[in-house]
Amino acid sequence: MYIGRTQMLVRRVSSMILNKRAESYVISAVILAGVAIAMGFAVLGWAQSRSSDYASQYSETMNDETAKLRERLAVEYIAYDGDDEIRIYLLNWGNIDDIEIQTIHIRKDTWHLTTSTFTLKFFNGSSIPDQDLDMGEEGYITVSTGDLQIGGYYYVRIVTVRGAVFDSTFVA
Repeated sequence: MYIGRTQMLVRRVSSMILNKRAESYVISAVILAGVAIAMGFAVLGWAQSRSSDYASQYSETMNDETAKLRERLAVEYIAYDGDDEIRIYLLNWGNIDDIEIQTIHIRKDTWHLTTSTFTLKFFNGSSIPDQDLDMGEEGYITVSTGDLQIGGYYYVRIVTVRGAVFDSTFVA
């Protein structure tokens, strides 16, 4: 009985070796394994590329946010001339250069003015060439407001290009 099983096993193995179909099974298995390995490497390369992109974007975002946090802008004084202009005197006391102002918001309870057209000037009246404040640099902005209520309490919000917000108040 044991000999019969062995003979049957030998016949099967010899028929597989001599049978051409057995070779095609082996070849197809090798091809499928190669395709699976190649696809694995392709997915690995793609994943590493995406991971590198995400790390680069994260690093850039963190650098931008850190630069925004390092911005320090002091509103030294706000002067209203009684007609239709206010002057906002600014000082960059932070440890980052190139603070560029994007918008200025001036408001009172129901009244609101937003402007992004202004010229940053030195205290001597000349225009600052690069229109930004470097570390320790001072300047002012003149904003046309229309008539303000004398004795009225107004809020000023200055927003930089990096997104930092600086608030102040003044009495007209």
